[in-house]
Amino acid sequence: MSRFSGEDTVARKFVIAFSAMFIIPMLLSTYLFIEYVDAVRRDWLQLTLFSASVAVLGTGGFFLCRSVVQALLKATRDASAIAGGDLDRRMDTNVEGEISELARNFNRITGRLQQTIDNLQSSKTQIQTLLSQVCVSFGQNVDMSNMFEVFLRSLLTLTGLEVGAIFLLSPDGRELSLCASVGLKEELRGTVVRQGKGIVGWVATHGQLVTTSESMPWGRPDMLTPLEKSMPWAIHIPLRTSEKTRGVMSIGLAAGQREITGEDLLTVQNLATQMAVAVENAELKESMEKTYVETVSALATAVEARDKYTRGHSKRVTEFAVEIAVRMDLPEAFVRDLESAALLHDIGKIGIPDHILHNSGALPPDGLQFVLAHPMGGENILKPVGSLGRLCPIVRHHHERYDGEGYPDRLRGEEIPLAARILSVADSFDAMISDRAYKRTRTKEEAMEELARCRGAQFDPHCVDVFLSYLQENSEAGILCIS
Repeated sequence: MSRFSGEDTVARKFVIAFSAMFIIPMLLSTYLFIEYVDAVRRDWLQLTLFSASVAVLGTGGFFLCRSVVQALLKATRDASAIAGGDLDRRMDTNVEGEISELARNFNRITGRLQQTIDNLQSSKTQIQTLLSQVCVSFGQNVDMSNMFEVFLRSLLTLTGLEVGAIFLLSPDGRELSLCASVGLKEELRGTVVRQGKGIVGWVATHGQLVTTSESMPWGRPDMLTPLEKSMPWAIHIPLRTSEKTRGVMSIGLAAGQREITGEDLLTVQNLATQMAVAVENAELKESMEKTYVETVSALATAVEARDKYTRGHSKRVTEFAVEIAVRMDLPEAFVRDLESAALLHDIGKIGIPDHILHNSGALPPDGLQFVLAHPMGGENILKPVGSLGRLCPIVRHHHERYDGEGYPDRLRGEEIPLAARILSVADSFDAMISDRAYKRTRTKEEAMEELARCRGAQFDPHCVDVFLSYLQENSEAGILCIS
């Protein structure tokens, strides 16, 4: 509606302008010619020539004004289309004069606007990819260094830079250790920088960004680390939040690149701030989880202290389970989780009443349900802490049997988590060689024979074989537990 109103306005102005410029002067000239020129001097030839001249000028003026108005109307329609979002539209430059120059300038503006929008869209896509990769890293069971490496790779791809390194400040604040890097030589990946030394140390101490180049090198080249010397063109940004520096991110420019755009620098600074927040949150989360684990461990110790026959049981089971996992050449992260789960595997016994826990004979009528429920009780205690959720299946299933006759879910074979199968062997062996009120203590050899007898029925055969091999190679293992 507005477009047609604009065109109508231009058309009306054209009528008024043409009338003012040609029709009114023509009529006035004709009147003066007829009224004031002497009839003697006036003849029909002169009148004809005068009329023809006025007609030619009027016609020429009409078409001249018409061409200008048509060009303006088309430019108006093109501008309206561009304003409506059609950035592929361009104004017609095949006109004369200033309108053509105006159209060319307008097209240049539109082209730059289109390029800016394309760049923003590309940046948006890259940032979404970056955030997606980082979120995936957080969702997986990976340590902070792996998450930082994903973050760093995505950042370098986003900005078109080449080399990057992230240093984190040690808990005592004395040094910065390289925790993640991309594009660095192998010999530089173990770099440690003292607080206040070199560029990285200075940035960590003062919390200020530093840029270096071949024309503007660091003032104390003798204090630079080999890593800093390998990046003559670089940006060093503090990872700072809550008035505390958590580390430093160093970004090296690509070969031949001599500067970083203001937009990319702003992106790097913003992402560095977000990374600092991530470090702070991770430290807070780790602290809270450590406190929780210490509390739960203290409770587990308290549970064992309630029964003199089970004191030290979890610690011994943990040592056995870790030995089995290491001999099976399982990943370090797996071994760490198994170690934590083994320490806490009987935490569910907190809910077992003393008259059942200390019972030396047959279980009372309500005793069996408490005993069978303790793996699930342990799971429920650990579940509220997100990072300990991965330990829950191990704790829940450490009393399953390989033949499917265990509890609480009667899983069988490889349906049982491997860590739970390992824990079952270690737990049962320690129970056999330990003094308990309801059974006699077995010797190491008797316990080993029982493990071999139940191989494939109660226990995973491979786990049993690995553990028996360890016990045979270490004559003192399994004996110190009963001393």
